[in-house]
Amino acid sequence: MNYKKHLPGKWKIVATSFSMWKSDKNKNPTITYSLHKDVPLIFNDLVEYKKNHKLKSITGYDKLRNESFIWRGKGWLKPFTSKWKVLYLDSDLLIIKFSATLITPSGMDILVRNTKDFSYYKERINGHPKLFNLNTVETQNLHWLY
Repeated sequence: MNYKKHLPGKWKIVATSFSMWKSDKNKNPTITYSLHKDVPLIFNDLVEYKKNHKLKSITGYDKLRNESFIWRGKGWLKPFTSKWKVLYLDSDLLIIKFSATLITPSGMDILVRNTKDFSYYKERINGHPKLFNLNTVETQNLHWLY
């Protein structure tokens, strides 16, 4: 996959199995990736969401190792890591699956560049999950945010 070409930029989470995003407390989650280093490939990772009408953020780094990324937090989150993998990526759609950590369960997110395209992707993913490297059980466990 061409991560350097397609991953950078702001992505909006439109579907998830992650409890933090399924909660009514946290709204409009996004992830912004920016290239930090070419070799080894490392991205800056900025997660933003609204909680009680205030913008909150989580920052970290994503380092490509074999076929997966290892996320490491910044600041007080520096001791924490998480492993995640891209299941599907093109210029407008990103599907990631992440492993459990000491404080979070495993899960999956579907992200798009523009939420106006979300219904198109929802229909395609639910109708043809194999095209997106998913199975029916995974799509049934998704909570659509839009």
